[in-house]
Amino acid sequence: MRKTRYEQMLVSDLVAARAEAPLVYVPIGSTEYHGFHLPLGFDAINAHELCLRAAQETGGVVLPPTYWGTRGHETFEGSLLLKEGTIATLVRDVLSQLRRLRYRLIVLFTGHHPDVQGVLLKRVADEFMAANPAVRVEVLDPFYIYPNELGIEHAGKQETSMMLYLRPELVDMAKLKLEGALDAISKDCVEATPEFGRELVEKVVTALVARVRAALEEMAGASK
Repeated sequence: MRKTRYEQMLVSDLVAARAEAPLVYVPIGSTEYHGFHLPLGFDAINAHELCLRAAQETGGVVLPPTYWGTRGHETFEGSLLLKEGTIATLVRDVLSQLRRLRYRLIVLFTGHHPDVQGVLLKRVADEFMAANPAVRVEVLDPFYIYPNELGIEHAGKQETSMMLYLRPELVDMAKLKLEGALDAISKDCVEATPEFGRELVEKVVTALVARVRAALEEMAGASK
């Protein structure tokens, strides 16, 4: 199995991985209310797990997940959501450091709110690429990279199923029987199964790998 977790690598591991593929995954999530049954850090945990699986196939390295995110269920218990400007500054700094380390393809993978956080990341990425044309930044997420009939949901069947498959020890389905447990989340969470989660994970990872490989091939062609 490849070494892909950036924070666990030796410098020699890092240099060898970059020589094979100058690719880095940046999983970005949030710390946000996800019902009574899912962990507050779901978005980051999920994004990190998906990136780790993709990197096994594409090469490259995966940064530790970012648990800071912007806008969502701000008023709910446990949510720690920051201003958009704060997240934009954080991501700009990360991109600048990765450019310094000579990564040429950076994948910003958001597990949180693609219609808000994803749009913000795309704006930051476009600005960064305009100033640094030698670096390509892809902004992706598990919802749009593999769209399905459930659409974008919050702590519903697909997110709950993915966590039941990826990190079942972090899920407590019994909490869904408590009063108020289905408030502010997708109520189809009660239909979640690890089997459906595995199916979703495999399809999202396949789509992510295809997008990354296509980007690497385009970059290789452009450099000839």
